[in-house]
Amino acid sequence: GRRHLVRDTLHVLASRLDPAEFVRVHRSHAVRIDRIRRLEPCGHGEYELTMADGTKLTSSRSYREQVRRLLG
Repeated sequence: GRRHLVRDTLHVLASRLDPAEFVRVHRSHAVRIDRIRRLEPCGHGEYELTMADGTKLTSSRSYREQVRRLLG
């Protein structure tokens, strides 16, 4: 329930996160892997992620390889 203000780009922030725990799925989203509850292909290299709190995110084609690694 806490929020933190970070004055950095997501690119810089994501590079500091542990890749075993976090994955970048969109230019606007990096998510904690263990919080992903469902992962469904949407077509055209995109995936819909359902998070533990019910939030739904759509990955972008640019990050499809990172998302595919989650499936393997």
